[in-house]
Amino acid sequence: MKKVGVGIIGSGSIADIAHCPSIRQLDNAELVALCDNDQQTLGKMSKKWEPKRTYVNYQDLIKDKEIDVVIIATPNQFHRDYAIEALRAGKHVICEKPVTLNTDELDAVLAAARETGRIFTVHQNRRWDTDYLMLRQIIADGTLGRPIAVESRVLGERGIVFGWRADPAYGGGMLYDWGVHQVDQILQLFPDRKVTRVFAQLWSVNTLQVDDYFKLELVFNDQSSAHVACGVFALEKLPRWFVYGSSGTLKIDDFSAKSGRISKINNQYTVEVSEGVDPVVGSSRTMAPLRPEQIQHVPLPAPVDAANAFYENIVLACQDPTQLAVKPDSVRRTMQVIDAAFASARTRQSVDVLI
Repeated sequence: MKKVGVGIIGSGSIADIAHCPSIRQLDNAELVALCDNDQQTLGKMSKKWEPKRTYVNYQDLIKDKEIDVVIIATPNQFHRDYAIEALRAGKHVICEKPVTLNTDELDAVLAAARETGRIFTVHQNRRWDTDYLMLRQIIADGTLGRPIAVESRVLGERGIVFGWRADPAYGGGMLYDWGVHQVDQILQLFPDRKVTRVFAQLWSVNTLQVDDYFKLELVFNDQSSAHVACGVFALEKLPRWFVYGSSGTLKIDDFSAKSGRISKINNQYTVEVSEGVDPVVGSSRTMAPLRPEQIQHVPLPAPVDAANAFYENIVLACQDPTQLAVKPDSVRRTMQVIDAAFASARTRQSVDVLI
């Protein structure tokens, strides 16, 4: 099979830590070209990753006949125009997230993909994160019963948003940067549920121009919900994932998925009404803790490593587009939720939707 030739527009950190090393791991793909208008950055990346060619002008890369797939790894406000140009030049396109700044921009890109018959997808690679794969499997196994509420948190400690992501003109802020991943994961977790209401709060705590902390609630048509939070100045941690189920509770502490547990009622025991006063809770029969023998704590299953699955799928989809994992319709759904979140934050009211 002919190797898939890849060209990357934008030679910043995501190209360095994600795209270039992942392409190098693939037997059936090769890095043909890198492009960046910062020649110093381009020189460093070229020396490290050794593409066949480098370009300062992205249009020259798009014209390169040896390139089959163009990866757009630029600041967010360029995604729409670069994607459309690459598609119309006959290239398949992988776009960094957020795919565009709103759904209208995305629709223009999807129209170009339909017109040209080229593959268009988005680097929603966190569908294959270790913690997320574990979460999906535990829910699918029915261990927790019906998931009533799922909480997703990404909490950092650095205090501010760095670089161009701190500039609203570039589409900066945490809702664009991490929110699109978190929302995408939730929607993939429940593909048959429709989002009916979105409520979002955005704060600029230490990065005054963009949101560096947000909370987002999604309500589904079955009245279950998801709660998404992200912030860059959390010096104490809450679980990465917390699931309140009808038959049990799940806690996954961090991205490694090596810490946390599943908790269920031990079927050998019944849960009776609490009597008396608990020394910690006080006079609450409802909130008094169970006895240790009444609750069963189960360790998390072994983590699964699927770090390069996104790129492996791209190579497969170049031969058979029906195999594409991150389909445009699913990305559009995520973008619709992000649009609703921004609208909710502006109006300080929940937004009724059907997504």
